Amino acid sequence: MSGPEDLSGNGEWRLLRVQAGERLLWLCLVNPELWTYVYIPDSGRFHLNKGVFVDYVWDGELTYVPIDVQEARGLIAARVGALPPEMTSDQRRRYLTDEQLDAEVALTHVERASRERDVKPES
Repeated sequence: MSGPEDLSGNGEWRLLRVQAGERLLWLCLVNPELWTYVYIPDSGRFHLNKGVFVDYVWDGELTYVPIDVQEARGLIAARVGALPPEMTSDQRRRYLTDEQLDAEVALTHVERASRERDVKPES
């Protein structure tokens, strides 16, 4: 599922597996305002990623697969999204200083949104 196709479900916190073809790139968190954060194991936190935002909302070159918290925890344990060792210290610092969210707080937001969605009466 690409980002633009998934925008109809906005308004809640979501987790997505971001892929380029079969290659897994990121664990992504999307907040109700559609800001996109990617998990970076180097910090253990989700970091705002404007490039993923542009692709998710407009370009749609990558694939975004909705996942649950359990799968997200598996991706976190597997260190998906680790920064490459050859990355310069300036590049590394830029990634790690962008707006960020604690991973457990982010996962709690998703779990809460999921519970609220599950208890909403159908129209």
